[in-house]
Order: sequence, then structure tokens, then C-alpha cells
Amino acid sequence: MGMNGEFRFLQGSRGRCDLMTPAEDRVLAAATLRCTIMVRTYKRKTTRASTAPETMLKAVRQVLVFKKTIRGAAEEFGINYRTLARYCTKIPREEVEGSAEHPSCPVGFIGARQVFSAELEAELVSYVLMASDVYHSLPPKAIRKLAYQLAKGQQLQTPPSWRENKQASADWFAAFIKRHPLLSVRTPEPASLVGVFNKEMFYVKLKVLMERHCFKPEDIWVMEETGITTAPRPDRVVSRRQTGSSVTCPDRGPLVSVAGTVSASGAVIPPYFVFPRVQFREHFLTGSPSGSSGGAHISGWMREEQFLHFLQHLVRQTGCSPDKPCLLLMDVHVSHLSIDALNFAKANGVVVLSFPPHLERSVCGPFQKCINAAIDSWMLGSPGRSVTIHHIPGIVATALPQAATADNITAGFKACGIFPLNSNASGQQDFVTDCPAAPASNGSDSTRDAPDPSCPSAKPAPETDGCRLDWLGCD
Repeated sequence: MGMNGEFRFLQGSRGRCDLMTPAEDRVLAAATLRCTIMVRTYKRKTTRASTAPETMLKAVRQVLVFKKTIRGAAEEFGINYRTLARYCTKIPREEVEGSAEHPSCPVGFIGARQVFSAELEAELVSYVLMASDVYHSLPPKAIRKLAYQLAKGQQLQTPPSWRENKQASADWFAAFIKRHPLLSVRTPEPASLVGVFNKEMFYVKLKVLMERHCFKPEDIWVMEETGITTAPRPDRVVSRRQTGSSVTCPDRGPLVSVAGTVSASGAVIPPYFVFPRVQFREHFLTGSPSGSSGGAHISGWMREEQFLHFLQHLVRQTGCSPDKPCLLLMDVHVSHLSIDALNFAKANGVVVLSFPPHLERSVCGPFQKCINAAIDSWMLGSPGRSVTIHHIPGIVATALPQAATADNITAGFKACGIFPLNSNASGQQDFVTDCPAAPASNGSDSTRDAPDPSCPSAKPAPETDGCRLDWLGCD
């Protein structure tokens, strides 16, 4: 009988229709509901197939080597005699007659669709715990992506949903947490509470790396990623009260991210661009600084694949190798968590060290200031035209030399105590770079002009209206 009081009929085993009682209907509905919900807290109801592998090998050895009967050996070791007879043919003869302690064939129930072995899963747990110990706890989604990358790197068989979503499933993650009581999902502490410990650990690790590899200033690099829109925030202007305006687009526009890399010696390598497209084309880099490289992601921000391409770009530009390593300092963004990228860095002598939030200063602020000035100048010199993502590389070629001066870069390294190494650096010194507007272009697609010599280098200044060396804030 259903919800409306009607009776239901069940086809009998002999072709007749049997009338279902209300109690049988409720049992059938409950069974159907259980079949549609995945069991995450299953508890065994019997002790079948719980014999230890070494016990099974000893029992088989009693039968085959010492010529004991199967029923006698089964009774002695507490094993079903039919099960023992089956394993007498499954376990290889050389293992039975040898001195092996564990059989090579599996004994008992094997977890269905188990992706990782116990050793690989223990290695993954060790990595997650290590990340937590250095105050860089990974979110569940990052662990799921890491698990998929590990399975792919080990060439393991994975479910179709893993290959489709490029990450492990939520069911696997829930079971993974339950299998390892040391791990738990919780809300992280505020950054202000762990910031001191983050900084102390960063300087300790930096000192160890400096003593181990004896890095020179030209071998220490900092990577920053900043977003550039085709409609930046307008700069302040002086005009009649309540009637001020600026020549900018009404919407925010698409975003192109630029990964700039500078060294403690004041050197700059050509930037790496990430365009908001599905496929990257070489003509996207028209007008960019010589030697630039790029990739594409629909968001315009760097992801795991683009981070690997950036490391390849870094190795080409710096010439680092295992015999001549370099140090790469960068933030702890989740896009930098890639097994393929870290393996590539290890194989090519790139020593990667992540710094916690609010610990790094460089040319990001002055660079954004000069970008805005260059875009304003381009729009004033090209009336009726709009800035597109294809103009960004040429605008970067104009603004980057004005912001990334050697004095500005070295002052940033000194302010945060990276080089010279100083763990007691206050990091409170303000740096100002007032970048003038770039010369108006004649409407061409690229604005590759020489840097204006009037753009001063970084220097301390008490004013707060200038362009500060802001903390890096990606995404």
C-alpha cells in the first residue's frame, strides 16, 4: 500500500502477482533508500575473512610441508577448512617451502576500487601533516587535487570522475579523513595569530638555505603575480567640485595577470603573461618585452599548468641547474601546489621557498601605478579606441622599466630582511615611486617607449599619497 492507501503488487517467482502488505512496502522503500545512499560509516557484522596473512601462510605450510590434514590445520589455526584448501593452491609453492613470513597474494577482503596503497597514502598523510606544521594547512579541495596528481604520476587506475574533474571525489576525501584520525577539517586561526610564527619559521628556513647553497644576490629571485585590467581604476584628478571625470572604460574589463620576477641584485627577467583565453597564441605577446612568455587560462590568473610553464620560463632566463641552483621566493597560493611543477623545479635546481602573507615587498605597487598612467596616456592619445588584452604586453613594456629600477628592487629586499638576511627587519619602511604618464602613442597597438628618466627610484618618504610598495595580494 502506497502513500495514498492503494495496494501494490509484486511479481512472484512463478509468474503470479502477490499482494504486498503495508509492512512489506515499508521494508522495500527502506531498502531502496539504503541502496541510493553511499555508506560512509559501514561496520562489519561478522569476523569472516579476518585471518592474518602470516597466519594463513603458517597453516598452508603445515599442510603442504608437514603433511598435516587440511581439517586438522584449519581447526588448529581457527580457519574455515574450505578457505584453507583454496589458499593451498593460491600461495606459491616456493613461498611455502621457503622462509617467507608474508604471502605475496592478498589474503582476506580487498577494498574495492582502492586507489592508493598503504605506503602511498601514508606518504600523502605525511605531506599534509608537514604542511600543517609549517602553518600552511591545505584546504580539502587542494588535497583532492594533490591526490589526483599523485595517482596520475604513479600511473594508478582512477575512477572516471577523478579524470573528468581533475581531482579526487568528495567521497574519497571523507573516507581519507576517517582513515587517518590525525587529520581533521576545521576553521583556520586568524592570520594575525600565526603571523609571528610564520615569519620566524620563514627566516629560519631562509637562513638554512642560504648556508647550505651559499646563494649570491643574483641567485635569489622573488616572483609576484599582479592583475592588469583593460579598464583600471582612474587616477585622481583636479577639477571643478563634483564634476571630475577621467577617460576610462565604464566596466572593469577583462584581466591579464603578469608574473614579474626580480632578483636581490636588482635584475629583472622578462615577465610571464596569463591571458583570459582557453588557448594561447604567440601573437598575444606582440609588443611585450623581449624574451617574454605566456600562457592562457579562462580566469586570467595562474593555475597549476601555467605555474609549470612559468618555471620553465624561469629556468631558460636564469640558466639555473642542479650544479648552479637558484632560490625562488613566492607566496603560498594554491596554484603553486603541483607535483609536476615541483618535480621540474627539483630536477633543474630551483629551490622553492614560500613566504607567509604580509611578509614581502617589491615593485608591485609602483608597477601598478605606472600601468595605470600608461593606460591613461594611451587612451588620451587614441581617442575613440578601447584598450584590449592585446595592448597589455606593450603597455607592460613601457611601465615595467619605470617601476622595476635596481634601487627600488634592492630596497624592497632590504626592507623585508631577505638580503641582506635580517630576521629583525621591521618591514614598516614606506617606499614611494611617482611614475609619470607615458608619452601618448599615435594609436599603434604597442607602446614600447623608453623609460622616462624623470621617474625617481625608490626612497623613503613620509607621505601617504604616493605609490606604496603594497603587500602582494593575488586573487
